[in-house]
Amino acid sequence: MVLGLAKNKWHVPVQILGTTFFIIGYFLAHAHNGRNYEPHIAHRWFADIVITAVVVQLGVGAYLKCHLERGLLGRIRPVLVKAHKILGAFIPVIGYVQIVLGVIAVLGFCYADHTGQCLAHFIMGSSFMAYGILLLLSLRVGAPWLLRRNKSQEWYDSWVITLWGIVNTFTEHRWGSAWNHGDYQHTSMGIIWWMAGMVGIVLSRNGKRSVIPSVIIILTAVAFQGHAQHVANSGAIHSYFGYLLMAGGLSRIIEICFVWKEGDFSVSPWQYLPPLNLILAGVLFMGSTEEQLGYLAVIDVDISSYSNAILSLGFVMFFAAVLLITLWENLTGYVPSLDNTYTEVRNPVTEESLMQGSDSTFLEDDDDDYDNDAVPLKTTVNGRF
Repeated sequence: MVLGLAKNKWHVPVQILGTTFFIIGYFLAHAHNGRNYEPHIAHRWFADIVITAVVVQLGVGAYLKCHLERGLLGRIRPVLVKAHKILGAFIPVIGYVQIVLGVIAVLGFCYADHTGQCLAHFIMGSSFMAYGILLLLSLRVGAPWLLRRNKSQEWYDSWVITLWGIVNTFTEHRWGSAWNHGDYQHTSMGIIWWMAGMVGIVLSRNGKRSVIPSVIIILTAVAFQGHAQHVANSGAIHSYFGYLLMAGGLSRIIEICFVWKEGDFSVSPWQYLPPLNLILAGVLFMGSTEEQLGYLAVIDVDISSYSNAILSLGFVMFFAAVLLITLWENLTGYVPSLDNTYTEVRNPVTEESLMQGSDSTFLEDDDDDYDNDAVPLKTTVNGRF
């Protein structure tokens, strides 16, 4: 995906290599005589979505590479270019979901009465991870997009918080059944989310920064620390999760109020703390379901050791996100500038690869201009501009 976004000449070969491994993996998964999973598990039926997405993406990419631009084919080409771009951006998300479902299937968790609790943990944990990655993207490369629309990151955060709070308010309790402490906690949390989210929308209008999303994160962390638990060792890991979440919210408030300076796009080391804490908190929350913690008691593993192992995966996720963003920056030559934009500096290798027609159709047609987020610098040919 990163090679496609950068229009790098290695995008197509790497995509072909990845598709080859995908095909090999598909046949290996159906050729063994080992464990046969139930046909109704999510990992099995979601595989059809993964296969369809990969096949469609590969087919559209091959079609665009043929450059059929006459008549009807020319008119539908822009639509296919956009579809190729959007689907390509979603494939990593689809792959992540399939991997998580695969881990659940191998462990045999989340069946029967545990399904709802698993969904809550994995959806909420993945959401915190996604939020951290989006903050990282906004920090490194998202400023031009926000500036062009005169919006702040908190404006979009507040909208998501509001909508999510509305959904939680009316879906956490099974209507017609008796209320319990968990229903009270989840429903009240949904109410405060969409109430505070609306405040955040108002305060972050016209590109203004706001601390409301960070305050909501801290309040959510406090609520989780006092959440009713049914497993003996669950309270400790939920407290650990709450501390990480509070650290993410507090560090974000400090970053907005004291570290961030308008018009300055240099990244301070402190600014990495909010996304890092959110990613760590998300991974830890996904690893704190009742069945997982009950299994720890069976195999006699303490919470501290288990938390360290889970948090190691969080650091791997953060490392992978930083690595991919850095790769994109290096391939495109993007550097921050003080005029509230990003300046694209084309290196000779990239320029030569573009001239040779080896750029990718992942984002746009080969004849399309570069994104308006970039201001191309003039390059020299034989010493002349």
